[in-house]
Amino acid sequence: MPLSRTTLRATEILNLLAARPDGMTISEISVELRMPKTSAFDIVQTLRKQHFLREARKRFTIGYMAHEVGEAYQPDKDLYGIVRPALSPLGDEFGMTASLVFYEDDGLVYALEYRPASSIISSGASSGHGFLHASASGKVLLAFMPEPKLARALKKIHFTAITERTITSEEAFLHELEEVRKRGYALDLREFNPLQTCVSAPILQRGQALAAVTLSGLQVDESHIPFIADRLIRAARSIEGKLVMQESRE
Repeated sequence: MPLSRTTLRATEILNLLAARPDGMTISEISVELRMPKTSAFDIVQTLRKQHFLREARKRFTIGYMAHEVGEAYQPDKDLYGIVRPALSPLGDEFGMTASLVFYEDDGLVYALEYRPASSIISSGASSGHGFLHASASGKVLLAFMPEPKLARALKKIHFTAITERTITSEEAFLHELEEVRKRGYALDLREFNPLQTCVSAPILQRGQALAAVTLSGLQVDESHIPFIADRLIRAARSIEGKLVMQESRE
């Protein structure tokens, strides 16, 4: 099916500006996306008039309608409503970034994120491909995945070394997934970032991972990991219980 080039360009502009909180001029957008300035002007002004972008001193940033549309993306609205208030206590307790993560389209989608003022880790990506084997979220979502789906997922993974600690073979990765199933949580011990540690627990539905709750931080004391994992698992079980109660009322 042919793509609308104008629509494609509009999404490219929104994605570009989402990563530029300081905004960009039309000239900068035109250069960055290698598109004619007149085309950039027309699309940017249309997005501005529809409040997807806002303008200040000839620089454009994301507008409130982009946020409204983004908020409407809810693979499971009930899950969002339950998880959202649970993230901030987790993040504040450990001074770590707390996230709700899904596996979609062969990658990770960071659907919700809470970053406490005390955290020193940068915000997570809105999506991730290419590092499933090096992430706690990826490991836990694959570990509690049906076998046929896991087999398909493994075919898409390139076991690239991101740091010296990254798992670089399917055999070692499958062994790691078995360990994840046994202990009930997954770890990224500086496998994606040489300073970063992540702990992730699954939100289970009928024994399979519906999503993952993850805590990420820099220079985490490894002796604290069992306590962090226990807290995260208890939060995940609480979320599961609330989902069951909600389903029983429907």
